[in-house]
Amino acid sequence: MPTPRHVMIYGPPAAGKFTVATRLGELYGLKVVDNHASVDPALRLFHFGTPEFAALVEEIRVALIRSAATAGVDIVSTLVYGHGEDEDHVARLVAATEIGGGVVKFVQLRPPDPVLEVRVTSESRVPTSKVSDVRTLRRMLAAWDLTTPINPDDLSIDNSDLSVDEVCRRIAEALDLDASTRPV
Repeated sequence: MPTPRHVMIYGPPAAGKFTVATRLGELYGLKVVDNHASVDPALRLFHFGTPEFAALVEEIRVALIRSAATAGVDIVSTLVYGHGEDEDHVARLVAATEIGGGVVKFVQLRPPDPVLEVRVTSESRVPTSKVSDVRTLRRMLAAWDLTTPINPDDLSIDNSDLSVDEVCRRIAEALDLDASTRPV
């Protein structure tokens, strides 16, 4: 069995993580484990940001990622990463992949703040639990460092003026993804 791949796409709200992850999955045979796969169920029980909420989100994410790696399923996941806050969380997500014999590759999407402010109000975000207003986005950007990469050598892409397919092409090229080697 080939080594399971885990592409972790991270960036601030409205960076395009889910859009890119979905298309990357379609093109390269990766299953999508977006951050709302864990956030939305946790919100049914706890308020955003509470310790109970954070613990449940992590438990769900770790279980999904570990199960995928153990079964040899290639995934692309999404994450809003706060530098100085989320290192332990990321370490547990990486460990969940590695325990199943997988390898994690990191991709940061980082359009400038004015682009995020336009995107955050997109109609597609309104019916979801995603951040969908500029005021909340600005508070988050002021409260947490959402721009520093997880690792200094992570692939970082300003996807302001790039098509989703171009972003996916750049990711695939940098991470040596090959659509022909894995079933979709």
